[in-house]
Amino acid sequence: MNFARFCALNAKKFPKREFLIEIWPSKAVRRSLAWDEFNEHTDRLANYMVKECEIGKGEIVVQFMRNSLEWWVVYMAVLKAGGVVTPLNFRFAANDVKYAADVARCKVLFFDGALSSCIEPIANELDCVNRFIGVGAGLPGFATPYPEALKKGDPSPILADAHDDDMAELMFTSGTTGAPKPVCHTHGSLFYIAVSNALTFGEGYESVYIAPHPLYHSGSLFYSFPSYMSAGKVLMPMELQPRSMMESIASERATGGWVSVPIWSDIINAVKSEEIKVGDYDLSGLRYIALGAQPVPAVIIEEGKRLFPKVKMMNTYGITEGGGGCSVALYDEDMARKAGSIGRPGPFMEVKIVDSEGNELPYGNVGELLVRGPRLMKEYAFNPEMTARTITDGWLHTGDLAYYDEEGYLYFADRAKDLIIRGGENIFPAEIEDVLRKHPKILDVAVIGYPHPRLVEIGMAIIQPKNGVVIEDQEVIDFCRDRGLAKYKWPEKFAYAHIPRNPAGKIEKAKLREKYVTAGGGAA
Repeated sequence: MNFARFCALNAKKFPKREFLIEIWPSKAVRRSLAWDEFNEHTDRLANYMVKECEIGKGEIVVQFMRNSLEWWVVYMAVLKAGGVVTPLNFRFAANDVKYAADVARCKVLFFDGALSSCIEPIANELDCVNRFIGVGAGLPGFATPYPEALKKGDPSPILADAHDDDMAELMFTSGTTGAPKPVCHTHGSLFYIAVSNALTFGEGYESVYIAPHPLYHSGSLFYSFPSYMSAGKVLMPMELQPRSMMESIASERATGGWVSVPIWSDIINAVKSEEIKVGDYDLSGLRYIALGAQPVPAVIIEEGKRLFPKVKMMNTYGITEGGGGCSVALYDEDMARKAGSIGRPGPFMEVKIVDSEGNELPYGNVGELLVRGPRLMKEYAFNPEMTARTITDGWLHTGDLAYYDEEGYLYFADRAKDLIIRGGENIFPAEIEDVLRKHPKILDVAVIGYPHPRLVEIGMAIIQPKNGVVIEDQEVIDFCRDRGLAKYKWPEKFAYAHIPRNPAGKIEKAKLREKYVTAGGGAA
């Protein structure tokens, strides 16, 4: 079953009902697409890709775009055409985009005009790409403008045959170093993700889902699928400042959605400082706010419940490989009683905690968290070895350490990986370390997560300069920029000291965390 089939189904049943809303309160700008418009646009673009770009079944299309109505059109049009859609982080630097495009061997690349500076330097190096299609103003001459492609496309209905196990989407979870990790989701897994998220959140026809965060993120996109399937609405607030967010939620009578910790924290602080007043906004439609994508500080949950007592709060857990958030969820009724928990398995999902030998552990014992269910990825595309290590007997190894309590509620103990989550964005320290080790003044370096009051974590670089050499923070930042490292990956805190390594040569990051975070009482 092609996951794009709901475009035509909902257009037939609810042609004039709005589906997508893009809103800019400070500019008094509101754009929208009804179901009939959305379906026609996706048909036109899908036919254009098939006839003009020779996109066939299983061929990959990269999508390097910011949130917009067009983002959704491109995503579903690729699926209608039988292709595989690959949404990229729009914060990627040019070398990140090239890496992903080369790994995916994409034939078509969609991009925003505002992101042209990332595409122009690499366009001639992308031998696999036979068509660049640009959205918005400021496009380079080699790009086909999106309106031209849409106009040229045949409006006739199109929906390629697809089996549940056919590749539908690739989502990259790593940067330019290490083995490629394009997570492959199928038409079937996308369907189960949509249904299980609908059951978890109670989403459906009456939903006005809030999608403020980038749609390349599995949380933001996958949480919006129930509204897509059931002819609900998806609201994309384009301004994330507290006042604008509250205006967007109130004016569109939003019912709920996933909001990252930094954005929710900003709203809470704005209310506490009386920059905004809750009573000035009609929030009668708002049923819940889901938090997740990173560990959620207890104070954020407590303050949210106090300031918005009628809004239910949820804490969700998931990874892209496991179908995003809601593999595990903690509901509002348990927030106070089970503070710190990430909850219990969501619909269709099973979890277990195992030791290093794969033996299941009883409650209270820390081990690796494994998940199983129909929302899991099919594989790491083009990497069967990594897939075999990650999925064993249907169980996905998350790499996260956790434990159960006696009632079956799950708690994080630590992350087995060194992943840093900055405001919901994944940062892989090895990528930054590899860049900084090329600096002529640096002998060794380690990057760790450091606590931050708003972003929860930022990158901290502990640098061991070469003997007799002095290096300044700004030199490090300039080097990161000059080497093409995306800005959100740049270290934001620095220390200059010896880097401890064990006899096997591995950096002893536990010692560094103890020194700079735990003992140092870390607070940025």
